[in-house]
Amino acid sequence: MSEETGRKSEGGASRARTLIEYALTVAIAIAIALAIQAYIVKPYRVPTPSMANTVKAGDRVLIDRVLYGHRDIVRGEIVVFQGGEAVGDQVLLKRVVGLPGDTLAVEDGRLTVNGVPAEDGYVRRVDDAPEVTQPGPAAPDAPWSLQTPYVVPDGFYYVLGDNRTDSYDSRFWGPIPRTAIIGRAMAVYWPIPGIRTLE
Repeated sequence: MSEETGRKSEGGASRARTLIEYALTVAIAIAIALAIQAYIVKPYRVPTPSMANTVKAGDRVLIDRVLYGHRDIVRGEIVVFQGGEAVGDQVLLKRVVGLPGDTLAVEDGRLTVNGVPAEDGYVRRVDDAPEVTQPGPAAPDAPWSLQTPYVVPDGFYYVLGDNRTDSYDSRFWGPIPRTAIIGRAMAVYWPIPGIRTLE
């Protein structure tokens, strides 16, 4: 074999090794990204205005999938969860307003928790005042509508949208089981001018 042929052969082998290294690097990066999304942080696109003005339709948020494995869910946190049949099994984003054992009611257009007016600083404001909270539709088989005081069952959480007049939430289809909660919404990452953490 001539010297020139040998150099060509070595060059071809070198290029092949480089391509294999690139392919391996890309495969590892994809595997890491998929693992992070599956077990740690997941992106989610908000489809409706039910959480305005805190989170708007079209915003993209990051979901912490690890936190609730280490501590309990806290009232006031925004969670992403798998909705049930009433919402066509969609993935939804709402704020937790009632924990297991809490007694919820609507009095004079304001949510109360265990007889105390709930924090409403995050509720969408109209004319510089929080939107009025109305009960859901009255039905004999829907005690969660808040037409009358309602006690959140063990293992369940009551969720509402911050946009109280345009939110399909627990007032309509009841509390959500702990097992349906995917994680806590921790930050808006898109659009770029709206990047912020969520409380």
